[in-house]
Amino acid sequence: MINRRLLALMLRPLLKDRRRLVLALMLLLTATGMDVLGPWLTKHYIDSYLVPRDLRPEPLVILLMLYVGSQSLAALGRYLQTLYFARIALDAVHALRKRVFRHVMHLPQHVHDATPTGEMVARVTNDTDDLRELYVEFLATVLQNLMLLIGILVAMALMDVKLMLIAATLIPVAAVIIWGYQRASGPAAMEVRRLRAGQNARINEAIGGMSVLQAFNQTERFRTRYHDLNVAQYHARLHTIRISALLLRSALDLVGVIVLAALLIGYGADSLVGGAEIGVLYAFVTWLGRVSEPLIEITQRFNIFQQAGVAGTRLLSLLDRPQAGAGDDTRAIQSADYRLKRVSFRHHGAQANTLDDVTLEIPEGRFIGLVGHTGSGKSTLLDLLGGLQPAFGGHLLLDGRRIDTLAPSVINTVMASVPQEPFIRSTTLRDNLLMGIEADEAAMARAIDEAQLRELIDRLPDGLETPLGERGLTLSTGERQLLALARALLRQPRILLLDEATASVDSLTESRLNQALAALKGRVTMVVVAHRLSTIAGADEVVVMQAGRVIERGAPERLLEHQSGAYYRLWHQPGTLDD
Repeated sequence: MINRRLLALMLRPLLKDRRRLVLALMLLLTATGMDVLGPWLTKHYIDSYLVPRDLRPEPLVILLMLYVGSQSLAALGRYLQTLYFARIALDAVHALRKRVFRHVMHLPQHVHDATPTGEMVARVTNDTDDLRELYVEFLATVLQNLMLLIGILVAMALMDVKLMLIAATLIPVAAVIIWGYQRASGPAAMEVRRLRAGQNARINEAIGGMSVLQAFNQTERFRTRYHDLNVAQYHARLHTIRISALLLRSALDLVGVIVLAALLIGYGADSLVGGAEIGVLYAFVTWLGRVSEPLIEITQRFNIFQQAGVAGTRLLSLLDRPQAGAGDDTRAIQSADYRLKRVSFRHHGAQANTLDDVTLEIPEGRFIGLVGHTGSGKSTLLDLLGGLQPAFGGHLLLDGRRIDTLAPSVINTVMASVPQEPFIRSTTLRDNLLMGIEADEAAMARAIDEAQLRELIDRLPDGLETPLGERGLTLSTGERQLLALARALLRQPRILLLDEATASVDSLTESRLNQALAALKGRVTMVVVAHRLSTIAGADEVVVMQAGRVIERGAPERLLEHQSGAYYRLWHQPGTLDD
């Protein structure tokens, strides 16, 4: 359903460049006037010269020059106004796409977790592109044809009001047809849009996990699921095509024929009383064709308006989602310490808390290890410490201030993290290491050595300039983690958050990384989620979590003295902890 907010979303970008819009409308008005003038000149030639057999060359040449000139101006005006409308449309979509992408970049983490990547991509690209079609194909066509329609009706009224009223009956009929089309095609258009987003999500999922699908022989199952979506979209599109074929050109062509017959009857009645001229008939028949065509063009383009309305609705639903809370406290961090007071957190849509009543103090420069079985809340707690998720209960303080009141720029200057699944771009290793910051070669070399990444760089054919490919899949899982660690260390953080940083590296690399962490101890506040307990053997304090609660904490050597304790049992289990 089209409402004010949706109209504002679709039309407000057009009003930003009013000078170009006014110029486009003036060109459109000129082209329309010249277009309407053609049949009028022809009518004048027929009634004033052809019927009376006045074939003097001078007036004929003048009429011919006027006719050619008017049609040339009409063509030039249509060409220029098309260019102007296209430029306005591209600028409008450019601004809208930036707005949508900026909003997506600041959505809370739980929204991205719950929304398939392909669907989010479809919102930013396909839906905004449908609004471009609205501006270029629909609005320009509607304005052009409405202007032409008004011009023709005015010209008809000046020539013969009775015949004009007969021709004008096309307009209310077209309005009824458009209304019926909107009612019938709206749900179908929404279904097409939903299925297209599902297709994008399925393609993105399949390509991202192709190695797993092939290894587990699941390619045929995914192909079948995509085929089912494809068939569903095919039938939904076929439904919209059937509605369009029935209610658009076919219906209006039929109505146009009926109106033409009524026009001929009306002209015949005028001829019996001697009040009609043959030129008037020619002009009205010509204009009637041009009345029918604008209405047909408008109704045929209405499916674009329908699709744009659906796309706009989807964009509004995305833009209505509240962004992640960003504080406005820009004071520099004085002390890189945390205090958690009865902090709770629940994932969006979950039935139970992921974290429940967590109270914890992390003084500056302390090395804290987080351990626990799968689902105990370790990674979620790390997300809260990094400001990626908001605490739903209690208080989480950094530098004695609530972390949700701090500006992101302030947090980013002191904090770096190594996530469980490192984000690697398809650019060079250097670009992935810098990730938008500036650093000299000495600082890069120091971070590379601290993260034990030197051996990898020496092995790559182009060193730091080696492209890493999509998601860095040319590297092993462990190498991607080393790269993410080097990227974090390059920022010389005062707070370092590591989530399973050594889970996928060999024992020798793990030993070297433990040495790097030991070198940072006391200088950097470190919170490390440990897959291998040896990683946090040198921690100042170990926090053991279970079901979102802290059940044990203390120095690792002290915890190992309690044989009935949770950490003691974890340490003596064979193998390593589940992540």
